[in-house]
Amino acid sequence: MHRTALRRSTAAASLTASALLLALGAPAAFAEGETEGPPEQPFEITDEILQRSITVYDPARSITELGGSEPAEDEVIVLEADILFPSNGWDLSDGAAARIVELAAEIPEGATVQVGGHTDSLPVDRSQYDFDNQQLSENRAQAVADALAAERPDLTLEVTGHGDAKPAAAGGGGDDAGNAADRRVELRYGD
Repeated sequence: MHRTALRRSTAAASLTASALLLALGAPAAFAEGETEGPPEQPFEITDEILQRSITVYDPARSITELGGSEPAEDEVIVLEADILFPSNGWDLSDGAAARIVELAAEIPEGATVQVGGHTDSLPVDRSQYDFDNQQLSENRAQAVADALAAERPDLTLEVTGHGDAKPAAAGGGGDDAGNAADRRVELRYGD
């Protein structure tokens, strides 16, 4: 008798959820050739957007356990590529370049900085672009390195593009948030 009540409750919950989706205007199935949502729109990169998009990680404060090993001594600055660059592009806006230089002020004089570009695992449409994720990550890392070199010639810059080989999310993300986290440029430097 308990199982019957449970089945009725589960069936009622399913019907309620379906009715709720219909009432809220859940999207109908897409016709062939249609895409989910509007196409990507250009937007202006403001100082406020740049301020919110850059995260500085200090391994000593961020890592609570690392298999019994000591945390790395490197400082890491993660720059979100979606804010710095247009979609499938690598030209920095003036505001982005200025913010990168501002962040670099805390890097010790004469430091070696590893500039690593990363992309998500979504393939670049080769019918529209003549590059792939590897080249995109290399070009984005180089753009950030160029902005740093222009203002901080004392730094030694090691530029690498990783493509989609090192996802930010454990297990590779794969959803919109994971893909966005994967699209980044990291600045790593030691004390």
